[in-house]
Amino acid sequence: MSSLTVYHQSLPEYPNKLLTHLEDIASTLAAVGVQFSQVPVAQPVTAGSASDELLAASRVQIDQLMTAHGYTSAEVLSLCDERGEGSELARGLRAEQRCQPAHLHYYLAGRGLLALHIGEYVYSLLCEKGDLLLVPAGTAHWFDGGEHPRFAVLRLFDSPQVPAFVPVAGDFATAFAGLDDC
Repeated sequence: MSSLTVYHQSLPEYPNKLLTHLEDIASTLAAVGVQFSQVPVAQPVTAGSASDELLAASRVQIDQLMTAHGYTSAEVLSLCDERGEGSELARGLRAEQRCQPAHLHYYLAGRGLLALHIGEYVYSLLCEKGDLLLVPAGTAHWFDGGEHPRFAVLRLFDSPQVPAFVPVAGDFATAFAGLDDC
């Protein structure tokens, strides 16, 4: 079940809100310009599968999402690390970063914690299969797949190519609860 925890940036150990109802999550995020909904995954996929396999398996639904939202490029992040060995992908996603164009996250399999740093608040959203999230351009964020990451996330962009994600200076994200702490 998806959930949203909201923190003031100065108090990472004390959440202001914990929401578990879809309507409450969607309205809280909408107030800061983030769209959240749930869309059933049409074609079952396995976390950890190669990105090109996942793109091919989900092509019909990807095309529908791209058309509906006006996006022109896509990538899939997929990882299944049952032994907890860590990976460059998982470490890179845990660092706070920004992406200039708006982008959409669609969770195809597994789960993870997507944290959005907007204004003075951090919105930590536990995302699961079927969650669809539109992240506004320039929003600082990070993603934690946990000690044993298992996820497949489709990201769509309103730019012709997958854009670069720019790291935010410092280690701000480490002060907040991760997936395994929820």
